[in-house]
Amino acid sequence: MTCSFNLAAEESDKISKINFSDRIEEFSLDNGLDVILIEDNRSDNVVSSIWYRVGSSYENEGITGISHLLEHMMFKGTEKFSAGEFSSAVKKIGGTENAFTGRDFTGYYQKVSKEFLSMCLEYEADRMINLNLTNDDLISEREVVKEERRLRTEDQPISIIFEKIGLHILGMTDYGIPIIGTMDDLNNITLSDLEDWYKKYYKPSNATIIISGNFETEAVKNDINLYFGSIQNPEMEFDRVSSKIIKTSFDQMLLREKLPNPILILSFVKPKFADLSTKDAYALELLLEIMDGSFSSRFTSNIIDKKIAINTFISYDLFSRKKSIISIGGVPRRDVTLEVLKQSIIDEFIILYNEGLQDKELRNTKARLIASNIYKFDSIFTQTMSVGQLESKNLSWNLLDEYVNNVNSVTEQDIREVAQKYIINNKVQISLVEPE
Repeated sequence: MTCSFNLAAEESDKISKINFSDRIEEFSLDNGLDVILIEDNRSDNVVSSIWYRVGSSYENEGITGISHLLEHMMFKGTEKFSAGEFSSAVKKIGGTENAFTGRDFTGYYQKVSKEFLSMCLEYEADRMINLNLTNDDLISEREVVKEERRLRTEDQPISIIFEKIGLHILGMTDYGIPIIGTMDDLNNITLSDLEDWYKKYYKPSNATIIISGNFETEAVKNDINLYFGSIQNPEMEFDRVSSKIIKTSFDQMLLREKLPNPILILSFVKPKFADLSTKDAYALELLLEIMDGSFSSRFTSNIIDKKIAINTFISYDLFSRKKSIISIGGVPRRDVTLEVLKQSIIDEFIILYNEGLQDKELRNTKARLIASNIYKFDSIFTQTMSVGQLESKNLSWNLLDEYVNNVNSVTEQDIREVAQKYIINNKVQISLVEPE
């Protein structure tokens, strides 16, 4: 263990030399389209992607799931190119492509050899403005998305649990809205709804092109200007904000699901990243890593190894655009109650606040977090995703370069303070899940 920590500490010193600022160029077209070029010449491959600043957190009750449904419809063809032609072209050249919808963004990407980058940009520009939306396609894709909801949410007890917690604490708004949408809303979304959503959000001023890998900079700039430069932003103003009162609650929930073991989940509301001080944001990152970030974490040593729980978990979003949820929990051993597990988890935070950190605990945790940044950026796809997610949340990619300094600046006292502020003294919602 000492050897691995020393290695992580040595590797963390190198990351300061892996700066995006040394190999990123960014600019905007006259129509407002943002462009970010990330140079990485270790292979002949590129990732071409476009990110639209729209996702489930932009929706409201009545049209939940519309961002994800429109993502499916974007593969249905345009006036110029038939349905599936873009995907077929990428496949024929040995590339791969896909799309994704999140809370804050909808994105499309292609991984191809650099000589085919121009082709991808041409196709992508065409479907930004010329998408064919038909009722027949809506009917077919609606069923595909509904089946996806059944398979990924309704048939997955864990997904159902977290969806219920999100709605319970945050309500049917912002990050409480399920990305996949509700079945009722999916059934009721109309072609007119999709057309309005497309016109409002799929436009140059609401998009960012991110290209990572090996490319000829001037040629790429010319292609982006050629294919996207003449696209105008449609005049589309409408507001679909629900007038309903959003109901939220921190009351305890007792759930029964088809699971082999009971589960405890403690949920805390975390402010959006922009509302956190730099100190609090990164101290919280380190606190949660100390608790459950490795095999030497406090939860492992004091809860799992002491036979209180089979496993533990923590999930959260450091760079959330809206209020989000920190979920902390685990599966108790057969002879341990959910109440005992709950108190054991809370006690770990209280002990840390009262007694502080152990010898080298802060140094080792920082080394682990920083080293992970070295390895994840080996992939040009991960570089694209990391920059794209930040930019789509109206945060700067510079946060990636600042990460090491921000983590290293955190003190033990900072960690104790966020433990008290965001966990010990914060309102908690308790979910007790018993096997059905």
